[in-house]
Amino acid sequence: MTDPAEILRRGVLAIAREVSTTGGALPGEHELARRLDANRPQVRRVLAQLEQQGIVRRHQGAATTVDPIALQMTVRLEDQLEHRELLDRLGYEPGVELLGQERIELTSPLTEVLAAPAPAPAILARKRWTADGRPAMLAENVLLLPAGPDTTGGPDAATGSDPIDAGRSIFPLVEELWHEPVVWEVATPGVENVAEPHATLLGLAPGAACMTFTIVGVLRSGRRVFHAFERHNPAIVQYSVVRRFPEPWT
Repeated sequence: MTDPAEILRRGVLAIAREVSTTGGALPGEHELARRLDANRPQVRRVLAQLEQQGIVRRHQGAATTVDPIALQMTVRLEDQLEHRELLDRLGYEPGVELLGQERIELTSPLTEVLAAPAPAPAILARKRWTADGRPAMLAENVLLLPAGPDTTGGPDAATGSDPIDAGRSIFPLVEELWHEPVVWEVATPGVENVAEPHATLLGLAPGAACMTFTIVGVLRSGRRVFHAFERHNPAIVQYSVVRRFPEPWT
């Protein structure tokens, strides 16, 4: 069951996102408490947390405002986050569903990308994440399978179910199968005019622009074990890059 304090935080962040698009001010504590079915001390604690993060600015006797730049900085391209955590940071109720998975024999060009011999046994999983029930992201994950009794058997003959649950987060799944963690992701962003069926799955009109990521996961040993292609709904998540200037500053 979701913590009531977490529900309140998401509610305040949702209102902050709305306000940031108009340049207005947040409602007062009393109105926030009324709208979010909370009391003023609870709302005050959430606002204090958001103020520490720089997302809201509070001044005695003045309206509380939202800093849209600080709000965007909660989701940065250089940060590796589980998509559920990313959506949670933005104040959404995250969800994930496995649209399908299958065993495949991986061939060129992905075998070259992953530096694997062709054909290579792999599992293909299609997943979708939601934010407050709205489609947010789609992913097609291809995970190389190591040789061994736990990975070569395939789906159960009687039930058709696969002993490998590709609906799980890919990071603990990789560590379980390969016995070492993913320590690097090489993520290449792009833009795509999304076509069917992906447009419907993302809740976008065919031809609408969406952000894409092509990702390669690398183990501590340097071995490349998964490739992902992701499509992100720009109405849900916008990413920022924070660039530092070298000293001395002039």
